[in-house]
Amino acid sequence: MSSPSTASLSQLILLRAVQRLEAQQGPLDDAQAMREAHAQQRAMPQRLLARAAWLAREQGLDVALAQWRGRLPWLALVAALLIGLLSFSLLQAVVGGNRQINAVAALLAVLGPHLLSLVLWLLMLTVGGHGGEGGGLARWLVWATARLPGGTPAQALVLEAGLDVLGRKRGLSAWALGAVNHAIWSLALLLTLAGLVFAFSFLAYRLTWETTILDAGFFAGFARISGWLPGLLGFATPELGITGSSGADDNRGWALWLLGCTLVYGLGLRLIALLLSVWRTRGLLAGLDLDSEDPQLRQLMQRFASLDASALLDAEHHRAPPPPAPPEGGRVMQGVALLGYELPLSLPWPPAGLPAPPLALRIAGAAEEKRRLLAQLQDLAPQRLLLVCHGPSSPDRGTERFVREALQRVGAGALLLSGEAGAARWRSWVADCALPLQAVFDAPAPARAWLEGADHGR
Repeated sequence: MSSPSTASLSQLILLRAVQRLEAQQGPLDDAQAMREAHAQQRAMPQRLLARAAWLAREQGLDVALAQWRGRLPWLALVAALLIGLLSFSLLQAVVGGNRQINAVAALLAVLGPHLLSLVLWLLMLTVGGHGGEGGGLARWLVWATARLPGGTPAQALVLEAGLDVLGRKRGLSAWALGAVNHAIWSLALLLTLAGLVFAFSFLAYRLTWETTILDAGFFAGFARISGWLPGLLGFATPELGITGSSGADDNRGWALWLLGCTLVYGLGLRLIALLLSVWRTRGLLAGLDLDSEDPQLRQLMQRFASLDASALLDAEHHRAPPPPAPPEGGRVMQGVALLGYELPLSLPWPPAGLPAPPLALRIAGAAEEKRRLLAQLQDLAPQRLLLVCHGPSSPDRGTERFVREALQRVGAGALLLSGEAGAARWRSWVADCALPLQAVFDAPAPARAWLEGADHGR
């Protein structure tokens, strides 16, 4: 649909989250989102992403995604600590109270869960089908999210969307979840290795390789083969000719063998798998893009295409707005008026820093209120009208109709936006609608100066 660099993972997750929300609750009110995305972006993929980002902010999905980003490192750390505690607890169970360790059994206790987890990941990577990897994990994570302290439906929705995005490309979820898995196990094995080094450095242990039913040569061969690779890194191999019951055991050699095998076959193997998973995940993410066959996205593309056609028609047949009609009877317009339109009740009226002319009203936008106000403007015919609107709110067609009707009854009009956001959106709306306003202000001081007779451009 577009170049690989079109969309980031976060943008795709928010796009999918908005799609899921609309599938659950029905289409969202996206008129303003469509207008802004159409005005700000020219490429179709970027318009789809911009619309999704705008709706995600409205629905709090961007906040939920940021919360997941902040929470995941802590969840991974807790998981690593739990796995490290489990590994060291198994080792302690093998050690026993008399500080006598069966070295081979201790190695299996340390590396057994790690190797089993690695094999399961390789199986998932090998046999996982398209979009199928991690399906059970996805359901479990969504279930657990709903029960976490502070968990919200938006967080669960974002998590589902993220897993949907990862499942769209074959192998991506397996590699991505594998990277998380390997990072957790790497930290756990590092903690276990540190615990072994501390224990062998400051406590005296007797390491053996005793057996009751197995041949003594079995352990000797196992130690020789498994110790070859750590031996290349300088770890000693125990004296295999000495039995564990002789009283002259090579405890230092067995301890170094256990540390070397844990480092090479545990931590080293996990770090290699981690680097490989991160490299492969980055490569697959670089090729991840919008799904051009998605029915929802195709409908949105058609809507954007219709906006393109409307914009082209407007450009070809644009006519300047008609001048305001003179007041009845040829009366001369004079005086000023101040009007608040659909302002929150919590805002003071009139706004601080503005005068209070004879006509200074605020209306909620009801039809009867608008009719009465338009009649007053027709009778008073003020020379200047300052409209005050709530900047963070979004203008609509009703706002446009009322502003046009009000401006037809006054000499000149300007707009003042209250609040700390939305000025760019309102200015773009005024330009798109070709409203004959002299200025759009976002501060009371220049608005007061204009109301008192100063000239300002838009």
